[in-house]
Amino acid sequence: MREITLMKTSPLFVFLFFITFPFFTMAKGDEIILPSCEQLIEYKKSPRFDRLSYPIETARFYNQRCESSELIAWLDHNATLTPDAVELITAIERSYDEGLNPQRYHLREIQEILETLKSTPSTTSNSAESPLFWLDLLLSDAYISLAKDLHEGLCQWDELHEYKKGKNEKFAWDRPAFEPIVYPEYLAEYLKLHRISRSLSALSPDYEEYRKLRDALHTYRTIAESGKPTASTQKIIQKLLINLDRFRWLPRGIDKNSNYIDINIPSFTLRVIDHGYELLEMKTIVGRDSRPTPILYSKVSHAMLNPSWTAPQTIIHKDILESKNISAFLQNHDIRVYEHSGGELNEIDPTQIDWSLHSGKKNIPYIFKTDAGETNPLGKIKFLFPNTHFVYLHGTNTPALFKKTDRALSSGCIRLSSPQKLYDYLMEKRENLEDKNPNTLQEADISVQLPKKLPILLRYMTIHAETNGRVTLYNDIYGYDEGQWAILKKKGIKTE
Repeated sequence: MREITLMKTSPLFVFLFFITFPFFTMAKGDEIILPSCEQLIEYKKSPRFDRLSYPIETARFYNQRCESSELIAWLDHNATLTPDAVELITAIERSYDEGLNPQRYHLREIQEILETLKSTPSTTSNSAESPLFWLDLLLSDAYISLAKDLHEGLCQWDELHEYKKGKNEKFAWDRPAFEPIVYPEYLAEYLKLHRISRSLSALSPDYEEYRKLRDALHTYRTIAESGKPTASTQKIIQKLLINLDRFRWLPRGIDKNSNYIDINIPSFTLRVIDHGYELLEMKTIVGRDSRPTPILYSKVSHAMLNPSWTAPQTIIHKDILESKNISAFLQNHDIRVYEHSGGELNEIDPTQIDWSLHSGKKNIPYIFKTDAGETNPLGKIKFLFPNTHFVYLHGTNTPALFKKTDRALSSGCIRLSSPQKLYDYLMEKRENLEDKNPNTLQEADISVQLPKKLPILLRYMTIHAETNGRVTLYNDIYGYDEGQWAILKKKGIKTE
C-alpha cells in the first residue's frame, strides 16, 4: 500500500497546524531567534549534508540565497512553515499519483521532524543541532530532486543502455534531449514568485496520453487496494509506472502546440496529430527484435518518389551473404549487383562471383540494388528525416503483411500501410499535382521537398489508456520494459 499514509496527515491539516504553532529554536523573553542563512555554512561542512540527494545543487541554492536574504528558505520570521513549504510537502505527497515514490523526497523524515517539533520544540540555535536547519535543507533538496525526476525521469538513459549492453542486447534509442534547467536557479525563481506547486506541475509531460495513463494508474491502484488484486492488475500497474516514466524522455510542447507524426513502435501504428487531434492513422511494420527500429525525434524533410533500393550493410551481411545460394537469393528478390570501375558503376553477373572470398569480411566491394518498380521493397514512396540510424518511412511490395497482428518484421525501417495518404497530407499545398503523382511517374528517385516538414516522434509505449480508464497492452518487443522496471525498482518504485 501507499507508504505516505503512515503519518495520515492531510495537506490542509499541515497548513492549519503550522500557521498556528510556530517552531522556534531559542527564546529570550518574547523574542524568537531563528537560525540564519549564514549559519548554513557550518552545516555544509558536516557529514550529514552529504546525505542529501543533491548536496552540490542544494549548496548552490543556499549560496545564492544567502547573498540576498537572512532567512532560510522555508520558514518565516516566526519560525513558521511558509505557504510555499506547505505547497512543497503537498506536491511531495502527490508525486505518488505521478508514479513516483514520495520517500525519494524525504517525506518520512520531514514528517518525523515535524512530529518531533510538535511535541518538543527545539531549544537551541546551534546550526549543527537545530532540526529546523535540517528540515529546511531537506525541503530544498526534495524540491530539486522532485523537479529533476519530473523533468528527466527516474530511469536514466545511461542506465538503460548499460542494462541492455550487459545482456548483450540491441539498444537502438537516441539519448533524450531535455530543455536545460539549472535546478537551484529554478527553485530560487519560483520560490520568489511563490509558485512552488505550479513550477513542479509545469515539469510533468504535457501529453494528453500521459494524463490518461496517470488516471489509469489511480484506477488500478484503487482496484489493488480493494483487497482483491490479481496478477493482471499488478502487471498493468507495472506497465503504467514504466510508461509514465518513459513519457518524461519525450520532447515537450508538441502535443498541443503543433502537428507532428507520431509512431508508437509496439502498437505498430502511425498517427498524424494536429494540436492534440488525430487526423490520420495507419498500420506500420517495424524492425524485428534483432534489428530494432530506433527510438528518436527528428523532422521529415522530403520524400523520394518511385525510389530504387540499395541494400544496407545489415542486410548485406545478415541476409544476402548468409543465404545458402547467394545468386538464387539475389534473383528471387530482384537484386542486381554493381561495382565501381573506372569511375563508373558497372553491373556484374552474380553467378560469376566467387562469394567464398568475401565470407566473414566486413567490407564487400559490391553494391546491391533493386530498381524502382512493382518489385521494389520500398514501394512507391519513401519519407526521409535526419537520423544516425539511416532509417526512413516507406511503402512496401508485400502489403499482405499488414494483416498480421505481430508486425515486427523489418530490418529497422518503418513500412506504411497507406504511404499515399501521408504523402497527400504533407503535400497539401503543392502545385501541379499530376506532375508529382507517385503512381504515374516513370522516372526513378524523384526527390520532393515537402511543404509540411513535420516533426516525427518514434516512441516506445507498451500501454495505452482511454479516457474511461480502459487500457490496451502491447508486447515489449525489444525487451525495454524489463530493463526499465529493474532500474525503477532499485529506485523505490513498487506496484503496491
